[in-house]
Amino acid sequence: MLPRIFAVITTSLLCGLYLFLDPARSYAQEFGFYFEEDKKKTSLPFEIHSNLIIVPVTVNETYRLKFLLDTGVKNTILIDKALADSIGVSYKRSIRLYGAGDKSHVHALVTDDVSLELPAIKSNGLSSLVLEEDFLHLDRHLGTRVHGIIGYDIFSRFVVKIDYARQKITLYEPQEFKLRGRYNSIDLNIQDSKPISGLDVRLNPDTEIRAKLLIDTGASHALVLDQKSNNRIVLPSKHIRASLGRGLAGEINGYLGRISSLDFGGTQIPDVIASFPERVNFEEDGFYARNGSIGGELLKKFTIIFDYLHSKMYLKSNGSFKYPFEYNMSGLEIIAEGEKLNRFVISKIRNNSAAYLAGFESGDILVSLNNVLSKDLDLTKIYTHLNIREGEKISITVFRNGKYITGTFSLQREI
Repeated sequence: MLPRIFAVITTSLLCGLYLFLDPARSYAQEFGFYFEEDKKKTSLPFEIHSNLIIVPVTVNETYRLKFLLDTGVKNTILIDKALADSIGVSYKRSIRLYGAGDKSHVHALVTDDVSLELPAIKSNGLSSLVLEEDFLHLDRHLGTRVHGIIGYDIFSRFVVKIDYARQKITLYEPQEFKLRGRYNSIDLNIQDSKPISGLDVRLNPDTEIRAKLLIDTGASHALVLDQKSNNRIVLPSKHIRASLGRGLAGEINGYLGRISSLDFGGTQIPDVIASFPERVNFEEDGFYARNGSIGGELLKKFTIIFDYLHSKMYLKSNGSFKYPFEYNMSGLEIIAEGEKLNRFVISKIRNNSAAYLAGFESGDILVSLNNVLSKDLDLTKIYTHLNIREGEKISITVFRNGKYITGTFSLQREI
């Protein structure tokens, strides 16, 4: 089971304008994505990093890059402006984007010079955004290169089946898609390009609400709830303060605690770890009021089919459904640095956590973990060790101020 590392909320609050082209142009051949020849469906593999879906995309028929598949974004986004410049992208104008984080906005450039290809699928006429500065730093937090983000351009054009267990995505021509097998269904309301659903959330034995939630594949958390959106949304009695991750506009802080259950398409999911951000108000994101979002840590327990055309989502649980939700039992947050992202540095330590009490510090460079050298690790393997089970003994050697320091601790569940 891939561990919950941190809640990357990425661009789920993005409210920059969506760049519609001339509606009179042929949708199938001139605007957006289309199947090659007589294809009606296609499949492609994906990687999972911190509960996020990373897909291979060919840009401008030459450059094979990695994109985050994110239901929370409207326009396709290129994260790296230097890369965009190197492939000859030209820009039409600059716009402001507003999103979650500690900054009011960031700047992006508009371009229509980008063409994207997936297996058996091509695109024409896509308007894309290029961030003037990378505020997400996905590479460091995921331990793999991420060059862009793609969302509504895919989900609005195809029926999208995401098989988390097999790490495979299948895209269907909507008119040809037929549901096969036993799936539960959830009604979606596609609001400003985002899939929203009303779901029953039991916060504690005495409090249940009908919550309006974004289904967000571009966020690694299980569940986010905004206290400002409903006065019945209160922190669980047992909670911890934590860094919840990064949004488009910077750092997001708040609290974590377990709720009693979530009804997800008729499936009762108990003891979900929910994030309660401090400064995010979903009623002020410029388009619609909602109470929060569901992210990859919960979604990965299912095979999910998005059918925007019919405002439906279908789901069935997979083998990881039986595993409980856990949160960072070491207290360590680690980032990957270097050209090959193979230098691992402790970026933060939660106060009074197991690692904190063992004497580790921010800035420590990881040398080995449970006698495995850092050169033989990646971020996924590191967090698998650090979240394997409560009580597991962990031995870490770090390099600090010219010295090698070894410490041990036992993993501790705090929520």
